Amino acid sequence: MVDRPRRWGDRSLLPRIATIVIGAPVLIAAVVRGGPALLAVVLLLTAVGAMEFRRLALAVGYQASLLLPAGALLFPLLAYAGRWEHAGVATSVLVIAAAGAALTSSRRGGAPASAAVDTLGALYVGALFAHLLLLREDAGYAVTLAVLGLIWANDIAAYFVGSRWGRQKLAPAISPGKSVEGCIGGLAAAVVVAVVIATRLGWPAVSFGVIGVCVAAAGVIGDLSKSTMKRAAGMKDAGAILPGHGGVLDRFDAVLFGVPVGYYLWRWLP
Repeated sequence: MVDRPRRWGDRSLLPRIATIVIGAPVLIAAVVRGGPALLAVVLLLTAVGAMEFRRLALAVGYQASLLLPAGALLFPLLAYAGRWEHAGVATSVLVIAAAGAALTSSRRGGAPASAAVDTLGALYVGALFAHLLLLREDAGYAVTLAVLGLIWANDIAAYFVGSRWGRQKLAPAISPGKSVEGCIGGLAAAVVVAVVIATRLGWPAVSFGVIGVCVAAAGVIGDLSKSTMKRAAGMKDAGAILPGHGGVLDRFDAVLFGVPVGYYLWRWLP
């Protein structure tokens, strides 16, 4: 969700639209094709997102190391190789390696925090992005696109409802541009879209409606979580790679949280 309303005449909106027009078809095509194409996209997003997370951590004062992006890339590779059952082993190795790296003389003073940031950053970006590969492999491209569609429907509806009717702030200390009305509108849109998709494709409408509201709610949490990190770092955007959007974490914050929720609910719900 966007942090503040933008009008159609606002020049800052033009690069934002251009990025969506170019980027969305690339992501959709990669999801449909799957395999190495989707892996390449996920690895790129993971690498850039991990460096953005490290940048935010350094701005706050944590001594994040390059182990953070290196560890993050491990999880998409495990997912692609069909070895996700080893993610727990990878996490254990990551924790030990981060603790060891924090013992160097330059990082020893803040060793616990440095090790925690390296581990959290790798899991936050790498392990969560890996679920895009897991969802595509286990459920197929239709379900994957549907889950992404729920996230986008929530984002778009929250923007327009919040811009038109938003009065009560959702989290003013974190993201002043977001409203309770926009949040409710986004959640409602996600449920409607979920039921429509399920009805047309012959999926269980109630189950997919539950997935819709949970995925959308997780996306809101992901958005606010990223906003909290940016405020702590004193930064407007996590990066600048996506014109009009900022960085990968700015654009994919809801995807990072929403896709894993969609993946597990798809597996667990009847």
